[in-house]
Amino acid sequence: KALEYYHKCERIQATVLRESHPDYATTLNNIGCVYDKNGEYIKALEYLHKCERIVAKVLGESHPHYAYSLIAIALTYRKLSDLSQAQIYIKKVSSNLQLGYYMESPDILNFIMNSKNLFDSI
Repeated sequence: KALEYYHKCERIQATVLRESHPDYATTLNNIGCVYDKNGEYIKALEYLHKCERIVAKVLGESHPHYAYSLIAIALTYRKLSDLSQAQIYIKKVSSNLQLGYYMESPDILNFIMNSKNLFDSI
């Protein structure tokens, strides 16, 4: 049922907010997460990548939501056992951390620290 409502929301937001709005990107992320939870990883990646492109363009790569989108993509690639792709996205997060991004966001820093096993396994 969730996917049905998220897709309705996606269509409305695409019309009302346009596809370059952060809320539209959040909806795409949510759709991707539902597909991920359902084991439909390829479909999940389609939506997660769309979200990542919008967030990068609208909010910028220094925004915490960009880190969350990269991590979601890495986790999905990991579930597909595609560790080389997962590593690419984890390295982007790591590089951004080295540039000082996300330092004003304790939530993302806490998430990254708690996900150390994920980062170490990739």
